[in-house]
Amino acid sequence: MTGSYTEASVKRKNNASIYFAKAGLIFLVAALFVLGFLGPQFLMLIGLGLGCLAFFYLFPRLEAEYEYIFCDGQIDFDRINGGESRKTVLRIDLDNVEVMAPENSDEIKKHGNAELKVRDFSSHDPEAKKYCIISSDETNRVKILFEPSEKMIELAKQKAPRKVFTE
Repeated sequence: MTGSYTEASVKRKNNASIYFAKAGLIFLVAALFVLGFLGPQFLMLIGLGLGCLAFFYLFPRLEAEYEYIFCDGQIDFDRINGGESRKTVLRIDLDNVEVMAPENSDEIKKHGNAELKVRDFSSHDPEAKKYCIISSDETNRVKILFEPSEKMIELAKQKAPRKVFTE
């Protein structure tokens, strides 16, 4: 078997908007409980239902992890919500890739003048070493940010040596 396979994963760091969303939901549930004690009882039931919905469905969806799977020249970008729900968000083939290089490299800057849709599958950690892929298909071009492992970079370079750049 001559296939090449590797995977890597990163956990997305929470930003301020996620903390505000969680705090807002907690405040709303608490307010409904207090109003339920003081006024109509159905508000307490709505608060209980919203609290269960937030705890079991919404909060886990706010905790995301990205997994990258490289298999024979294809890279899958999967999003894992709450550690249990996995969805393949994007699949690209290295044949459709124009360039893969570190985020701030000259190779990426050459392609950076055009309007590109940006897909960010990174951890949002400023210390992390991000790579960028500029890929195109029949209809549009996309810029993908991610944090591959060294083995993934090596296998991609073996598959497409003229498209993959390091440092």
